[in-house]
Amino acid sequence: MNFQTIFIGTYTEKLPFVDGKAEGIYVCRLDLSSGELVYLSNTVGPRNPSYLAIDPQQQFIYATQETEVENGPKVHAWAIDGDTLHPLNDQPADGGLPCHITVDKTGKFVLSANYETGSIVCYPIRESGSLGKTRTLIQHQGSGSCHPRQLGPHAHAVVLSADNRLLFVPDLGLDKILVYQFNEETGDLTPSDPAFVKIHTGAGPRHFVFHPSNRYAFVLNEMDATIIVYAYHNGLLNPLQTISTLPVDTNASPSCAEIAVTPDGRYVYASNRGHNSLARFSFETGQLTELGYTHTLGETPRDFAIDPTGTFLIVGNQDTDTVVTFRIDHQTGDLEATGFVAEIPNPVCILPIQS
Repeated sequence: MNFQTIFIGTYTEKLPFVDGKAEGIYVCRLDLSSGELVYLSNTVGPRNPSYLAIDPQQQFIYATQETEVENGPKVHAWAIDGDTLHPLNDQPADGGLPCHITVDKTGKFVLSANYETGSIVCYPIRESGSLGKTRTLIQHQGSGSCHPRQLGPHAHAVVLSADNRLLFVPDLGLDKILVYQFNEETGDLTPSDPAFVKIHTGAGPRHFVFHPSNRYAFVLNEMDATIIVYAYHNGLLNPLQTISTLPVDTNASPSCAEIAVTPDGRYVYASNRGHNSLARFSFETGQLTELGYTHTLGETPRDFAIDPTGTFLIVGNQDTDTVVTFRIDHQTGDLEATGFVAEIPNPVCILPIQS
């Protein structure tokens, strides 16, 4: 295939940190020879469909409606029909500011994280692709440091292990990665043993990703702009390294957003919103080595993704309304701007799929 479909989540209305002005979920086409990103269509609504996930058969899209508790946040289901999306249904988020979502490996359950209220939710998926009522709701408890953002729990991502048996939840408010056993038959979640991995105070863990080998994992800490590398074995995380995502001579405030690994496992990238950059690292035998920083050609790189072939990195600049593509140099890890820029309002989630 010479093209891939890219789904883009956005903000449609104002929040304290963004003046949302998009219309809904945007659908684009990525040319795998040139890196050109072409707009195809967009939905009208829902409100703030900020984060997206797709089922294993690539038939359905699920989106968080990132609104505060008093505004009735929801999780939405959409059917994919070529270049368009058709709404199926929605369910209450059972929390505030749902910010991350995933589909389990069987395609039978959707899991989401609520930032404002610090909770995680599991929904069954019906045969039609629509969402059933909440199957499991877990409320995190406690606090982290005395920082205003850590006075209570703030679940920020839901990431399943490759074997679909464990769910890892970085909680920015608690400075912990909480770990749950996931029952893929029932959708039940129970605390694992140990139930969490403690992270250094004030780190603010945001996102979590596995290495393709499944022997390592990485947590991206938003509040102090660091990555922690873990060895991963039998469901356990053992810390190996902590490294900054910012250059030592910058005055930019720490505000990491996303982390991704190339399909061959050789390179790791992380986005810095205040620095408007992508930090580049090589990875070998459990250690990251800094390679440099690439400007994202826009402001506030909220999210980015590496296309499934590992050819291009696609980054969404939230506050300058652009999605920019870079070609990945597999010899050096460098990122070369393709020159193609798509104008998409407030892009905050980049989801590429194989067409």
